[in-house]
Amino acid sequence: MEFAIVAPCLVLLFFGTVGLGIMMGRYSQAVQITRDIAHMYSGGVDFTQSTPQNIIVQKLAAGTGMTTSSNSGSGVVIFSQIVTVYQVDCTAAGVNPCTNLGLPVFKQRVVVGNATLRTSAFGTPSAAILDSLGNISPGVYLSNSDPSVRAAGFESLLDTAVQAASGTAPTPPAQPQGDTAYVVETFFPYPDIGFLGWSTAGGAYVRMMYQ
Repeated sequence: MEFAIVAPCLVLLFFGTVGLGIMMGRYSQAVQITRDIAHMYSGGVDFTQSTPQNIIVQKLAAGTGMTTSSNSGSGVVIFSQIVTVYQVDCTAAGVNPCTNLGLPVFKQRVVVGNATLRTSAFGTPSAAILDSLGNISPGVYLSNSDPSVRAAGFESLLDTAVQAASGTAPTPPAQPQGDTAYVVETFFPYPDIGFLGWSTAGGAYVRMMYQ
């Protein structure tokens, strides 16, 4: 009788522990994948090409179920290059007025994997302003010809990171002129395990930035 009373609690505890362990394992895997990809991206690897994309799918993210397809598979990697616009940039490019002055903007966006799983936390540039390699021309990102070129929330995130590292709040904009932030965001769904209405729904979202 004592066992019958305790057994349901033990079973729930067991499955809860298994589910939590699976989610923690997938999150740890996502962190490692994101770190490695971000390091490669900031080092100049072109992830618009099939060979680097296959390295992600077949090596770094092996076992996650990720593919290079844009509408299937269990994983997505979002690449962004973000710069802050300075007057000298507009002057050099002959852009007047410099309507995005002092604002962080996208200069590249590339997505590898199932784009339907998640969008970027910083916004999505319109497909109309991207070339075949995901690049955005200076004439677009320096001016405000398309508002989707602005990286929403990036400046506050960078300010927080700078303050945490230095102990001093930066004077905006925190990103120095000429610097490019290489941002990688990943999302991998948790393995679907359900028990008595409880499940591991959701997924691991991780972002890394090199500058």
